[in-house]
Amino acid sequence: MNRFKLAWILLCMGILMAGCADTQKEGTDLQTEIKTEKKQYTEQKNTDDKEESEKMEPDTSTKNLIDMQDTEIQNDSIQDLDTGKKRIICWGDSLTYGQGGEGTTYPSVLEENYQAEVINYGIQGETARQIGIRMGAFPMSVGTFEIPAETVPVEVSLWQWGEDPIMMRLGDCAINPCTIAGVKGTLSYRAEEVKYYFTRQEAGESVPVPEGTEVETFAAMDKKDSDIIVLFAGTNLPPDKDTVGELINLEEQMIEYSGTEQYIVLGLTSKTYIPDVEPINEALKEAFGEHFLDIRSYMLQHGLEDAGITPTEQDQKDIADGEIPSSIRVDDIHGNAAFYKIIGEQVGKKLEELGYLTEQDKK
Repeated sequence: MNRFKLAWILLCMGILMAGCADTQKEGTDLQTEIKTEKKQYTEQKNTDDKEESEKMEPDTSTKNLIDMQDTEIQNDSIQDLDTGKKRIICWGDSLTYGQGGEGTTYPSVLEENYQAEVINYGIQGETARQIGIRMGAFPMSVGTFEIPAETVPVEVSLWQWGEDPIMMRLGDCAINPCTIAGVKGTLSYRAEEVKYYFTRQEAGESVPVPEGTEVETFAAMDKKDSDIIVLFAGTNLPPDKDTVGELINLEEQMIEYSGTEQYIVLGLTSKTYIPDVEPINEALKEAFGEHFLDIRSYMLQHGLEDAGITPTEQDQKDIADGEIPSSIRVDDIHGNAAFYKIIGEQVGKKLEELGYLTEQDKK
């Protein structure tokens, strides 16, 4: 082989080897680039997966915060259930009902002054025993009768201590709806017939009721140990200084039955109608101690001043005679709006003094 041919062959081989080297280099660069991109892709995917995972599952601090918020909401709900308004139940006759006050009653004054549920269970003309019957302290019983299946009135006789208790003449608050032999219904009195009737609320099977079955009044079913009781009784069929023990005994039984330790007892007011009012109130004070409120004495000393009234000559004579001033009365027993406003304010102060109501309860 001559020199020229050998040189040409060597030149071609060099070119070929150089091309192969360039191709190998390009392949290596491509593989490196692919590896780099794959690494970047993997790293990015891992980052994306981590971020997605973090979105799906909050970190521990966030989860704990959510749990704490849920717990607080639950606790708030429980707190709301546990913190209802205080309930003041005012038991009495026409002086609690508010006769003469033209819409103002001492319970309504309490409701205006305090954030409390105030219930007026006053019925005109009732004695202390009748008030206790409505409360449930002295249960009524019925004679033998049958409650029909239909919701129609059926005549029934009522008894308490062996006699007609003379109920529902001027109202039925705290009695209805009542329950007899497990059947809920309404008791009523028809003056034209001088008869009592019971009407069941819902139709059902007829129920025979034996003699002596007790009537469970609404108040008896609704009473709570947390109730605040205001008892203002004794003006109708009032006692004298020798029989005041009977009134005290009735009121003590009523308070015991109520199941609450939060109560006050108001003294009597009218000296004209109850000549022995002073010794009666002294006996009540001795019996009930700090739970007793002598509203009559307060009226004599501060009533006109609280009402913003300048005493008239008649007022001065009334006070000298130990009687509530005429300017805040409408008759010998009942007061006007100013009279009931004073009672409501003094009852509220007494309840505060005993700790049953606080500053937080005021409106």
